[in-house]
Amino acid sequence: MKLRNDIFLRVALSILLPLTILVLAATYYAERRYQEEVQAELAASLASLVAEIDRRIVYERETFSALATAPAIEQYIPVMQAAADGDLHPEFFQRTENINTFLEAFQKIVPSMNTLRVLDAQANTLVKVRFGQSSPASFDGIESFPFAEEEIDDEQYIDRLYELPNDEISVTLLTQTRLEQDDDTSLPMLDYILPMSREGHFVGYLVANMLGEQINRILDFSQRPRNAKILIAEINPEEKDRHEVILYDDSQSLNFTDIKSQERRLKDALDKSLYEAIKGEIEGYVISDDKSESIYFLEYMPYPDLLAHWVVMLRIDQNAIAAPFRQIRIASLLLAGIGLIVSLWLAGMIASHVARPVTQLAKTIKDYAKGRNSIRASSTSGVVEIEQLTDSFNYMADTLDKAAVERDHAQHIMLQQAKLASIGQMAAGIGHELNNPLNNILTLSKLLERNSDCADENSKQDIISLREETLRASGIVQGILNFARQVPPSFSHFKLSEWIADTLALVQQQANEHAVVLHMPDDLELFLYGDRSQLQQVLINLLLNAIQASARDSSIEIQVYTDANNISVSVSDKGIGIDEDELDNVFDPFYSSKQVGEGYGLGLSISMGIMEQHGGMLKIENNSDVGVLVTMTLPIKNEQA
Repeated sequence: MKLRNDIFLRVALSILLPLTILVLAATYYAERRYQEEVQAELAASLASLVAEIDRRIVYERETFSALATAPAIEQYIPVMQAAADGDLHPEFFQRTENINTFLEAFQKIVPSMNTLRVLDAQANTLVKVRFGQSSPASFDGIESFPFAEEEIDDEQYIDRLYELPNDEISVTLLTQTRLEQDDDTSLPMLDYILPMSREGHFVGYLVANMLGEQINRILDFSQRPRNAKILIAEINPEEKDRHEVILYDDSQSLNFTDIKSQERRLKDALDKSLYEAIKGEIEGYVISDDKSESIYFLEYMPYPDLLAHWVVMLRIDQNAIAAPFRQIRIASLLLAGIGLIVSLWLAGMIASHVARPVTQLAKTIKDYAKGRNSIRASSTSGVVEIEQLTDSFNYMADTLDKAAVERDHAQHIMLQQAKLASIGQMAAGIGHELNNPLNNILTLSKLLERNSDCADENSKQDIISLREETLRASGIVQGILNFARQVPPSFSHFKLSEWIADTLALVQQQANEHAVVLHMPDDLELFLYGDRSQLQQVLINLLLNAIQASARDSSIEIQVYTDANNISVSVSDKGIGIDEDELDNVFDPFYSSKQVGEGYGLGLSISMGIMEQHGGMLKIENNSDVGVLVTMTLPIKNEQA
């Protein structure tokens, strides 16, 4: 995959996609919270509306209850008692006129009670005042008894009214009200009826009917949050003509005073899903299947002693609530699309800025892999990560080069050690084989020297030369045997400064002969742990080599260095140094740059063996100016000890 496409996809997936999801999730969350706020607001508004209606109905019930105790009603009780006994009261017409006048005046004060009736014990209308107008007693009953409405001839209906508790307000639908409903197709509220008795005798009924004009006023002036529509329907399974009839509806401009009883039903006004959802529920919140409308509804019992109740609803257009959030989501998607285009353009720019140094670095790595170990990467991209990658490659290359040098050095040391081991084994065998004849020659030379009194001077000198050469050969053999034997060291603690001072004393004579000055370091409170004699042998060998390599009137510096793990003793001369080609051979047995007879070439080899037995190392290198620097390095804590 190209870097441009990769950057584009990564930017889109890591930034734009989560950001878009976050914005969409935020809008859905905000919409949900908004819906909850709307629900709470509408629920509170609905509860307030129902409470206002309830206060009005309670007020009308209390007003109706107080009406029963009015003096005009009390004065009419004897007329009702006489009617209950089947007699016409002597003052029937006068008192009827008086109560009509009173009720007409009462209706002007309380217009919500549009129809007031006084019934006798047989539920016949003695007094009727409707819309402030009284009805004359123009209907003759049995034995020409005057009634304001037609005589009721329904025994079951009369018995049902008779069973109502006396002096308590009940709710029912009078036969007289049904007849009026058939005439003007109106659907008033149910009748309030109060059975009246005096001194334990039932005398008749006081009845009031309301069309709901005051409830209309309450609903008309009620606030409609979120442009909600109010809908009220009556649920009355016992009265088929009134069951699920809509009493008030903003959507159809219907109210309590102009309802058509058989034309407006709840089932026809609501979506099927909404209609089914609110059936049998006391209160709740439902949404239509197409998500276009939601309803907040609450059951209200206007008639406490009946199963009939009202369903008061607030209908709200769901699209009006969701529209702002829908627009936000559309805008978010548009912004995400624009962001994708911008990210593609940025990806191209970033790719040109980032890909070039990455490609160059890849080429550098290939060249390094092909053997160009001196090559190093460089970057001027300004990208921190690429700069770090470049530095890491250069660090890796330097580390590999250093490791290669250390590996070659280790291989050289191993090869040298193997060479020393093989030479040592061979030298031990040769030394033993040569030692016996040399001893014989030395013995014979001593005998010849004792018996040389009669010999001439030349013969004596030859015998002396023979003995000296034999001793020299014996010394060489002894050195070979010492090199091969490698006697194990005897470890002990000794003070570094005293050890150096004692060693310098041993070589001071040779230094004086060569006019070389030895400089000892300051007194050091350091201790070495090792074989004092063997380590002294190493230092003596180094000092003698330095003295022989130094010019007259020069100096030799002895320095001591320490770190956390090692102690180093260095010997530095001012000689001509060693050729670089010969540095790798100085530890080989029998290798020597001295004149014949001045050394056997075993000193450094033996010294190297001693240092290795002590867990240390011996290093020879040329100084930066003149001379050679030889360093003995010993561990502070010797593991072999």
